[in-house]
Amino acid sequence: MRYVLISDIHGNLEALKAVLSFVRKLEPFQFYCLGDVVGYGADPQECLHTLQDETNLILAGNHDLAVAGVIASDSFNEVAHAAVNWTRRHLDDDDVEALANMPLVYIDGDYLFTHASPIEPMLFNYVRTLDDVSEVFSSIGQRFCFVGHTHLPVLVRMSEETGSMEIVRKNRVMIEDGHRYFVNVGSAGQPRDSNPDACVVVLDEEADSIEFLRVPYDISTCQSKILSEGLPSYLAERLMLAR
Repeated sequence: MRYVLISDIHGNLEALKAVLSFVRKLEPFQFYCLGDVVGYGADPQECLHTLQDETNLILAGNHDLAVAGVIASDSFNEVAHAAVNWTRRHLDDDDVEALANMPLVYIDGDYLFTHASPIEPMLFNYVRTLDDVSEVFSSIGQRFCFVGHTHLPVLVRMSEETGSMEIVRKNRVMIEDGHRYFVNVGSAGQPRDSNPDACVVVLDEEADSIEFLRVPYDISTCQSKILSEGLPSYLAERLMLAR
């Protein structure tokens, strides 16, 4: 089986369409979105409906649940809070219900998929350090953990024998026996690793590999939509900066 994994689309329809066009050549595959369908971008409804049509699984992110009113957005920064309020006004009741009822975690055998840390997933804690990764591995039984949330793609490999961990800085990583893997799939709609292209991860069981792919998209059109809708200009600016 081949799994195509994306996260943090954040209402960026141009990025989502580019990803879909790009990954169709990989068919057949299971297509999973690891949360934050909405927030920040100008096309929340279109992104949600597209993902409902195209994916096998959509998990809940903190922005999704904030827009749905399941969690408060008081702790969000000013820009994110404004985007949540704008997004809520541009969705209908069915959309809000869909966001509110998306699962937090999905487990498939040795794979765990979630938006943020799988430890108390409703808290949406970040996994940023090797100590954080170690805590995750100590708390779950699965060999693989796939997340989003930080908008920063990264792969950490841990030896099952010694517990030693390393960040593997390769676009394509071969899966080795005797190791566990923590993978942040980055962001499709708002990368923050200085590369503005949409990020996609492909888990290929036949090839025994995990690969990070980048997909360019029409950033200027996305920026124009954000500005024309009166969303904070910073949300448009940061797409090209990828920070």
